[in-house]
Amino acid sequence: MISSTASPSPFPEVGGGGCYFQPSYHMLCSPGNQVCIPGGFPKKWLQATDLTREVYQHLAHYVPKIYCRGPNPFPQKEDMLAQHVLLGPMEWYLCGEDPAFGFPKLEQANKPSHLCGRVFKVGEPTYSCRDCAVDPTCVLCMECFLGSIHRDHRYRMTTSGGGGFCDCGDTEAWKEGPYCQKHELNTSEIEEEEDPLVHLSEDVIARTYNIFAIMFRYAVEILTWEKESELPADLEIINTSRQTKPLKVQVMHSSIVAHQNFGLKLLSWLGSIIGYSDGLRRILCQVGLQEGPDGENSSLVDRLMLNDSKLWKGARSVYHQLFMSSLLMDLKYKKLFAVRFAKNYERLQSDYVTDDHDREFSIADLSVQIFTVPSLARMLITEENLMTTIIKTFMDHLRHRDAQGRFQFERYTALQAFKFRRVQSLILDLKYVLISKPTEWSDDLRQKFLEGFDAFLELLKCMQGMDPITRQVGQHIEMEPEWEAAFTLQMKLTHVISMMQDWCALDEKVLIEAYKKCLAVLMQCHGGFTDGEQPITLSICGHSVETIRYCVSQEKVSIHLPVSRLLAGLHVLLSKSEVAYKFPELLPLSELSPPMLIEHPLRCLVLCAQVHAGMWRRNGFSLVNQIYYYHNVKCRREMFDKDIVMLQTGVSMMDPNHFLMIMLSRFELYQIFSTPDYGKRFSSEITHKDVVQQNNTLIEEMLYLIIMLVGERFSPGVGQVNATDEIKREIIHQLSIKPMAHSELVKSLPEDENKETGMESVIEAVAHFRKPGLTGRGMYELKPECAREFNLYFYHFSRAEQSKAEEAQRKLKRQNREDTALPPPVLPPFCPLFASLVNILQSDVMLCIMRTVLQWAVEHNGYAWSESMLQRVLHLIGMALQEEKQHLDNVTEEHVVTFSFTQKISKPGEAPNNSPSILAMLETLQNAPYLDVHKDMIRWILKTFNAIKKIRESSSASPVAETEGTIMEESSRDKDKAERKRKAEIARLRREKIMAQMSEMQRHFIDENKELFQQTLELDASTSAVLDNSPMVSDTTLTALGPAQTQVPEQRQFVTCILCQEEQEVKVESKAMVLAAFVQRSTVLSKNRSKFIQDPEKYDPLFMHPDLSCGTHTGSCGHIMHAHCWQRYFDSVQAKEQRRQQRLRLHTSYDVENGEFLCPLCECLSNTVIPLLLPPRNIFNRLNISDQPKLTQWIRTISQQIKALQVLRKEENTASSKNSESMDELQLPEGFRPDFHPKNPYSESIKEMLTTFGTATYKVGLKVHPNEEDPRVPIMCWGSCAYTIQSVERILSDEDKPLFGPLPCRLVSYQFTQFTEWWDGNSVVLFF
Repeated sequence: MISSTASPSPFPEVGGGGCYFQPSYHMLCSPGNQVCIPGGFPKKWLQATDLTREVYQHLAHYVPKIYCRGPNPFPQKEDMLAQHVLLGPMEWYLCGEDPAFGFPKLEQANKPSHLCGRVFKVGEPTYSCRDCAVDPTCVLCMECFLGSIHRDHRYRMTTSGGGGFCDCGDTEAWKEGPYCQKHELNTSEIEEEEDPLVHLSEDVIARTYNIFAIMFRYAVEILTWEKESELPADLEIINTSRQTKPLKVQVMHSSIVAHQNFGLKLLSWLGSIIGYSDGLRRILCQVGLQEGPDGENSSLVDRLMLNDSKLWKGARSVYHQLFMSSLLMDLKYKKLFAVRFAKNYERLQSDYVTDDHDREFSIADLSVQIFTVPSLARMLITEENLMTTIIKTFMDHLRHRDAQGRFQFERYTALQAFKFRRVQSLILDLKYVLISKPTEWSDDLRQKFLEGFDAFLELLKCMQGMDPITRQVGQHIEMEPEWEAAFTLQMKLTHVISMMQDWCALDEKVLIEAYKKCLAVLMQCHGGFTDGEQPITLSICGHSVETIRYCVSQEKVSIHLPVSRLLAGLHVLLSKSEVAYKFPELLPLSELSPPMLIEHPLRCLVLCAQVHAGMWRRNGFSLVNQIYYYHNVKCRREMFDKDIVMLQTGVSMMDPNHFLMIMLSRFELYQIFSTPDYGKRFSSEITHKDVVQQNNTLIEEMLYLIIMLVGERFSPGVGQVNATDEIKREIIHQLSIKPMAHSELVKSLPEDENKETGMESVIEAVAHFRKPGLTGRGMYELKPECAREFNLYFYHFSRAEQSKAEEAQRKLKRQNREDTALPPPVLPPFCPLFASLVNILQSDVMLCIMRTVLQWAVEHNGYAWSESMLQRVLHLIGMALQEEKQHLDNVTEEHVVTFSFTQKISKPGEAPNNSPSILAMLETLQNAPYLDVHKDMIRWILKTFNAIKKIRESSSASPVAETEGTIMEESSRDKDKAERKRKAEIARLRREKIMAQMSEMQRHFIDENKELFQQTLELDASTSAVLDNSPMVSDTTLTALGPAQTQVPEQRQFVTCILCQEEQEVKVESKAMVLAAFVQRSTVLSKNRSKFIQDPEKYDPLFMHPDLSCGTHTGSCGHIMHAHCWQRYFDSVQAKEQRRQQRLRLHTSYDVENGEFLCPLCECLSNTVIPLLLPPRNIFNRLNISDQPKLTQWIRTISQQIKALQVLRKEENTASSKNSESMDELQLPEGFRPDFHPKNPYSESIKEMLTTFGTATYKVGLKVHPNEEDPRVPIMCWGSCAYTIQSVERILSDEDKPLFGPLPCRLVSYQFTQFTEWWDGNSVVLFF
């Protein structure tokens, strides 16, 4: 290489110091020939008016000669010629001097980038920090890793597949330690992003822009050229007969091949040149993204991307690496490139799906470099609606649907199966977009995310119910159906579904809207199912429920229910984030239909139970495999687990008796438990052992499901736990089976989207590590204190794992010389949204199931039953006892323990069976010789029962007498507090007793009345009349009415206060006893609902219009309290609500500020109280009415009163003394004087309660502010009384019951039966 230093020009002159000549073809291709640098070309190019034409002529002349496609034994010589003849002049032109001096100057002037950007080669090791990486795609090269803080953290080492680059220096890729020692040195110099072009001169910028634009355009044009026999117009074709067959296996002109090879060389050269200066990189990015004359998608970068599928592997790899070293290393143009990539996303993915190369050779693979950058992902979601684009692109490639619009994979051709495998990569892109959660939400981000969520719901809607199956009966299925595709799709979407829920949980508005949208789609899905269901009514233990007739063993059923499971996850988030308690009015909770929510998840679980019972054997292994993956650790989080949560959601919102009846129907066990002695007849009539075994297995699976519903509360939002508690429980139960190595334990735990299990953070708290021994493997062993948390029916156990765990735990107990009982562990409390779920354990139907199974075990020779069935019932009883014990331990004065399982199992069964109580049967089974293995468990149950009984007795017993000195020291305040506590406990026990009695009475009420009614109809009418009129006493004791009426002995009436449990006789002079009542406006009887009160302040309610447009109804639950006890209770409720203004409000069903409260016993909504008064005859007996005037006297007195009223009207403007004199002249009897005020016989307490009730009817009925002095108060009381009586009459008429016959308790306690006018002449007294 010769260069001149005498010439002042930066380029050697032609004929001067430089060497300028035109080498011949043979000279260029001769291996021994040395060619001088054509230094005249840069000078010529600098002076050229059409630089593009000059460069193209140079390339057209030399490229075909250098890259000849003949035999070339020395390829390195070819590269040397290309460097000297083709690339050398470009470098001279760019630098303005010898590149050997120019490039070092550029490199020295450049401020090195804080980004590493090393592009990985295939097989090169990469490192990812498990503690600090934002996601698993964030990796370091070996040099950066060894110089970073991450070498001392938990890290993951893998080998690169090629195509990625080192993320060192990217602050968005690391939670901490984004720089290694090498790149950290540059951070102190970079205070803010600086334009790298400031380090280049204007001449260098201009020359670089010119040469980059020409060469980049040349490379793109020649690589995307589609004609085989001619070149672009600017490139001259040299005639040659040589032909070859490149990778596309088509005849192409050798010159085209030569130019394409140089085009690849040129792209590699551009990638190396920009490494000298960030300014050069910036210029190349500008050139690549500059729009061409054709408008959109005309930039060089767009042209390369859109022609990616037409290029061969080598070409793709070269330009992909150029993009990574240029566009992806410049933060400014990385965003612009991301926008271009997102705009062309649908086209790029379609090209990839139809292509035959692996994804690593597709431009679509760059999505991982773009979508995993949090700032870029947010920008693309907001500006380009990326989520919606990805999902819709994915769905466009899955066009094979059934009649209901669901995905159908059954008849996939080989081509469709190939496309389906390739289109799954789009799910990975969606995962990349969602893998980093936003910390701040903008309105645009909310809007676009919810639009993407809508598209995602459409995807799940196409999966809801796909691949339905029907039980094969008669002969075995001929051909195994396709099932892998649907489960592959489910597994690919598992993490995406979880991440969608994580995003929703970060913003309350998004969560509420997502919940509404998901519920709407689920309702659409249920509307689309046409299963031909017929409505039926189920009845057990006096409870009835309407449902549909559906048999899983006969109808179609699907295991794919992603919409239902997504709604279950969102419902849990409402509880976890407390949105359900903060904004209940914004949620469509009233639209939820619990039977609809539970229907399809319940069918799926019944399907699993029937498969386990052997009822689906003829459906082949495809169904067995589906059930396996349904419970497998890879799928269960968004399949099996969510089905359990959805059932828990439904049970918490419905009557547990109704749920259990529906579940019995779906398990096809309703007849067994609803018909007395059906099990005995079944076992004796059916001799087929398989049918008996199938039913036994179904009963076992049903009981197992109930155990899971009550016991699985370790998901945050379902139970009051956190994610750490959930992981601990998983590890405890895995180590309960056997000690495990680290790798074995990790495989048994579910991974999140970052491939983390969370095991390392909790393993030391629950296990000891045993160092490697002879086996060569270290093992984790469960700590002894964690064994008490073992649950035999842990829902993630397989059947084999459950058996092994049970045997291991019993063996451990025998070694410790303990009894072998495996009682249920103490569980954390449910969250408030799921708190009512525990009532399923003490429901009537549940007790019936328990009693039935225990009865089978007691009479074991007459029934078909199994020990597994009994074991599950014992476990359920143990869970109920643990629950009750927890309630008693955590009870406070403000709360009442309503869980009374011990009381219910102590009572015998109902008629007509009159079976012994559950407790009695347990005591019988304790000594059964055929149940030795369960004796320890039964003893534990009885022991726990006695412990709970003692707790209840001790809490209700009187305080132990203290020493005299202690009593003297105790203050009166402490005494009052102790007395109140004692009374509160007595009241609590009394309430529980009353509620138990009420429940028992309700159970017998319907049957007993039906029998009596039937007996009454059979009697003769005359006999019935005689019986009805036959008094219990002789005729001599009949009562006479009128002025000389018989004095009836007053019957004393005693009632008990539900709050203090003190009895009191009802007297007019005693303290008031009141009933909780609810006054409300009603239009039930209205004939004109459009009519309303125009001006309540002036409205006269004396006469109600016949259309009954709006009345005032009063109802009561019938529970009695002292007035002062109620006042204290209401004051405490008000104080508690005021204290909780800034806290979470659990009760949203009543408004304390509006005077509303809940009955202390039954929690019935109330807003006032009604004083309990004696019947009218008892009050009249106290007054002397025997001397009442006769009719003639009464008429004369009335006439005098009318005259007195006329006098008052005439003299209304005169002095009051004159009025009194006129009255005296008329000589009216005292009781008929207009200013007469009768003596009120009631105590002040009763009068106060009368005022309270009257004011409530006035306030509610007229919707005005309370005013005790308003004369309309007594009128409103009369009106409420009349309206309520009329309501009762209509109810009795509709039910064909007599008006004055015996009323049900519901109506007796609700209504007024007597009333009279009293209360200082203005008020109304109501009698019951």
